[in-house]
Amino acid sequence: MKENVGTLDSHIRLFLGFYLLGAGIIKSSTLITSLGAMKIATGISRFCPILHVLKLSTVGQDDPLGNIIRKIPDYAEQVAEELGGE
Repeated sequence: MKENVGTLDSHIRLFLGFYLLGAGIIKSSTLITSLGAMKIATGISRFCPILHVLKLSTVGQDDPLGNIIRKIPDYAEQVAEELGGE
């Protein structure tokens, strides 16, 4: 199995999976518990069968978030210059 789930996507799936798993256990819902377990499995294995069938992948798409975070100091500097120039 080739990974088709990126890092950020994997973390989101794990978070939602544990939330659904807990909610399913509290509500005694087999469906919600099963959905949570599936999300946890795809988050850990980083392979999603649905994405595979659709020939999609979120691997390598995590970099835009990193680019935004790296641009924050430049943006803050630009805003400070604009505020100081008025």
